[in-house]
This record gives sequence, structure tokens and C-alpha cells, in this order.
Amino acid sequence: MDSSIDIRRNHIDALRGEAHFLAAAGYVLMGVSLPLTMFFVAMALSGHDGSPFLPIAAGAPPMMIGYMACHFATLRLAKASVLDR
Repeated sequence: MDSSIDIRRNHIDALRGEAHFLAAAGYVLMGVSLPLTMFFVAMALSGHDGSPFLPIAAGAPPMMIGYMACHFATLRLAKASVLDR
């Protein structure tokens, strides 16, 4: 009986650890991509010789990956919370 409780506790701790890692990665990706996107938007609006699609092409992929990482972190924390009951 004790080993099943230990295995369950290890699984909950692993889910929480993965969630913290995913959230940190998501925050870093979104923290870097948002200012980069705003910089490219300012360049595109100021009339420099840049493509108007550069903000979307350079900023959207890391921003979406960061959002998805935070989303999956939330799902893992919710699963850990349910298992902890």
C-alpha cells in the first residue's frame, strides 16, 4: 500500500515539475517574441525597407509556441491537482 502512495506522489511531483518547466519556457518565449514583434511592427509602420509580413513571420511562431507551452502547463497543473485529492 505504501509503494502505491509513493508512486502516486512521485507522479504528482513529476507533473508539477513538468508544468513549472513548461511555464518558464513559455514565459521566456513570449517575453522575447513580444518585444521583437513590436519592434518589427514599428519598423514596418515607419516606412523602412522591410516587409510588412516580417512581424507576423518572425513574431508569431515563438509567441504561439510560448502560449501553447503555458497552456499545457496549466493542463498538467490541473491534472496534478485532481490526482492530489
